[in-house]
Amino acid sequence: MVLKRGRPLYAIILFAFSCFFLCTTFFPLLYSFMLPNEDLARVVSALEERGTPPPESEKIVQQVIAAAGPLRKATRVGYWWGAATGYHLSGPQPSEKIRASQATYIAWFQQRPKPMLIAITRYGRDGDERAYRIEEANSAALVRGYALPVLLFGASLFLVRKRKSPAS
Repeated sequence: MVLKRGRPLYAIILFAFSCFFLCTTFFPLLYSFMLPNEDLARVVSALEERGTPPPESEKIVQQVIAAAGPLRKATRVGYWWGAATGYHLSGPQPSEKIRASQATYIAWFQQRPKPMLIAITRYGRDGDERAYRIEEANSAALVRGYALPVLLFGASLFLVRKRKSPAS
């Protein structure tokens, strides 16, 4: 059916691949809006001086507030999560799982004239052991990460929707 309409097979395959690529790129961000990570939300709230941070993040939150002032506004623009397993080669120690969640925000601080891109990362090991990191994020990497799937989707959509001229 689709092939009889004059659409090249490569355009259809490229379109299907680009749809999948676009979904896998933006699904974590949409997921983070629907089910936000409570620990990361508490860190943002603490940076705005509206709440208490998780106990493991108090020191880093105070350092950020001392350096840049309280957070005035933050808009989430990225989210990532992952897990890794570490194996100890020396001794009979069991393996350990490390989970990481990272939210990227465009943030406006009181003592900074321009907005900045910050990444708040939560690391967790087996049990209840946690660690946090707040750092300035690389805006070029964020743009590259989102631009490639969007451009690929646009190009494939153009190829799929392209109509043959009536003269041919």
